[in-house]
Amino acid sequence: MNHNKQDIKLIAFDLDNTFLDSKKRIPEENLRALEKAAEKGIVPVPATGRLYGGLPAELRELPYFRYYILINGAKVYDAKEDKVLYAAELSNDRALSLFAHAREVGCYYDCYLRDQGLMDKASYDSIDEFVSDRIYADYMRSIRMPIEDLADLVRQDGGPVQKVQYFFKDMEERARQLSLLPKLFPDIIATTSMPMNIEINAANASKGPALARLCRALGFTEENAVAFGDSTNDLDMIETAGIGVAMCNSEKSVLRVADKITACDNNDAGVGKTIMELINKG
Repeated sequence: MNHNKQDIKLIAFDLDNTFLDSKKRIPEENLRALEKAAEKGIVPVPATGRLYGGLPAELRELPYFRYYILINGAKVYDAKEDKVLYAAELSNDRALSLFAHAREVGCYYDCYLRDQGLMDKASYDSIDEFVSDRIYADYMRSIRMPIEDLADLVRQDGGPVQKVQYFFKDMEERARQLSLLPKLFPDIIATTSMPMNIEINAANASKGPALARLCRALGFTEENAVAFGDSTNDLDMIETAGIGVAMCNSEKSVLRVADKITACDNNDAGVGKTIMELINKG
């Protein structure tokens, strides 16, 4: 879609493999571009599978960040007001049935419950076996608490679960489960964000609807948004936004639906360069 700079009112961006480089750092050029956008009155919004507590501290501390699309759209959060604008979570029963299915399949699993990452201790102790990226493995450990019996804790809590995540060593099994899960559990959506994972959210929790809801809450439509992403959990956000931008390092399915593809990847500030190009047009 052809938008000029006056039309852009919000910029949403995925973090891992999009806004962050492969060492989980923020390229300086990305920050400068967001600052320029914020000066023009454009609202910058991280849109991530992460919890709020799992965001880089330097990002949360920047003055121009107020709104966050978290946990793949299961939560839209206003940090200034400390207010949840939207939540879409898995029922307790569904989370427990997803844990049982993971045990049958023989994959590792975890969940986000009440804004905290939780993982069976056996899985937690095995992270290095299914995550080859040392930096990501350390990040996973930093935001997850090992639990002796995760299913028992969730059952006793009784409340809804924000996200369930599966991790695989066998990529063929991962591909099989990615297509099988929505058939077995029609009330969920299954996406990916890393080479070894499947992220499972409630069917009404994804970044696209979350982006649309946030835009409308702020008084404009998703047509006024730019969205950046690289993985299948970014797909519907890229389709929803007025300008959907795929990183050049994106999965093929994401490249197919994008209005625009960055000239360079996440290690070379593809987001920042594209933002400057878009806001300086016209």
